[in-house]
Amino acid sequence: MRVRFISAALIACMIATALLCACGTGGQEDTADTTSTATVTEAEDTAMKDDLPEIKFNGYTYRILGQGGAGWTASDIIRPESFTEDGLNDAKLKRYMNVEERFGVTIETTLSETIYTTVQGGILSNDFSFDLINMDTRNTSSAALNKLLVNLYDVEYVNLSKPYYDQNYIHDMSYAGKLFSAVTDLTTMDMFVTWIMMYNKNMIERFDLESPYDLVAKNEWTLDKFNSMLKDVSVENGDGKWDDKDTYGFGAHTGSARNLFYAAGLTICTKDENTDTPVLSLGDNSERLTLVAETVNDILYKDNKTLMNSAIVEAFEQGRALFLAEITGYLGRFREMEDNFGVVPYPKYDKEQDRYYTTNDPCIMVFSVPAYNYKTDQLERSGIIFEALCCESYNLIRPAYYIDVLSGKQTRDYRDYEMLDLIRNSRVYDFGLFVDLGSISSVFNTLAGSKNAKVSSVLKSGLKSGEKMLSKTLEKYESMK
Repeated sequence: MRVRFISAALIACMIATALLCACGTGGQEDTADTTSTATVTEAEDTAMKDDLPEIKFNGYTYRILGQGGAGWTASDIIRPESFTEDGLNDAKLKRYMNVEERFGVTIETTLSETIYTTVQGGILSNDFSFDLINMDTRNTSSAALNKLLVNLYDVEYVNLSKPYYDQNYIHDMSYAGKLFSAVTDLTTMDMFVTWIMMYNKNMIERFDLESPYDLVAKNEWTLDKFNSMLKDVSVENGDGKWDDKDTYGFGAHTGSARNLFYAAGLTICTKDENTDTPVLSLGDNSERLTLVAETVNDILYKDNKTLMNSAIVEAFEQGRALFLAEITGYLGRFREMEDNFGVVPYPKYDKEQDRYYTTNDPCIMVFSVPAYNYKTDQLERSGIIFEALCCESYNLIRPAYYIDVLSGKQTRDYRDYEMLDLIRNSRVYDFGLFVDLGSISSVFNTLAGSKNAKVSSVLKSGLKSGEKMLSKTLEKYESMK
């Protein structure tokens, strides 16, 4: 298994470091007591170190270009204007300032509402107007296939084995020694849109159900166990109709329900470990897919166990849903929720499954380096600054983000921090979804979104075209550096 729990002691150290470093804006007398100082010292000792040379770049302006416009954006990378005593804001600014001071650079951040056009035009014209790109996976895939990006394995000072690079992304999205983007701690957007399961602790007690925390710890948090917990929870409010005013075992929509398939260990593509090549494997797993689809259909559409519409967040917030499947970004909404709640990963298919799995939407913002760096001596500088930013973010941004999303009065259980770390390390990045192989890429959406969808017909319509699209994609990869 590639997942692990982080210890409560380490989390405490990370939190203490993040808070004090982020608030240490200068000009204030240190009033921390000896206990706090000891904790911070321990946290500093465990802080991640990079392996970069000590070098100055003589005031160079390092520019990060992010995706703007409608929908999800890269606004998370924008440099804060000042310290505000908000932990996450101040950690972001401290991160930039530390790297600037260390390497003698100035870091600028901007967003483009026409990100792909801007990236393509800038790289093809060699205008050197940006050093690092932060845009969604679909745009990034197009840019890579059009030879606009640097293979990160060619960048000397980018150490992809470090924990501030998502190792699951590297494994799942690389091809034969080629990787053109990375998920890193430089942004929190990847975690913001990661699918998680939330549950109402008050309802768990009221219905005398076993704690999902304990089920995870005992490796008993499975799809069947989850389904069994939903029975007898739903209650119709007496008006004679089932709608969003009633109480349910589960609240989901098509996007979040899709992750039940990923959580069961299914993906559109898998990696051939011998050739380091993505292969379309869903057809080979049709039997397992059918079994999972039957259970998911039972969960979503039988016996009024699940509310499937846009009112699921309100239902959970008001104590009318035992479980809610949504992105991590919704945690902040429940800070004033009257009932207590917890966080767990989506359930496994069964106990024999190797680990927990989750995914996030292709809208996540990933980082890439523009290809014009190949033609200059900028590649070394770009790699050093990128690596330093990622390392600083690991030490400052990750713990500050955990504090930010779990800072409500009802979510101070250290197990929630452990669950978030487990979920982060359980993410799978399906090449077939993130590159977009046509209709096969939406197979899980189709099965989750309709109680009448048939596995055989969905596979038949998507596999053939998916194979062709994957073959063409890999041919383009073969022609790259």
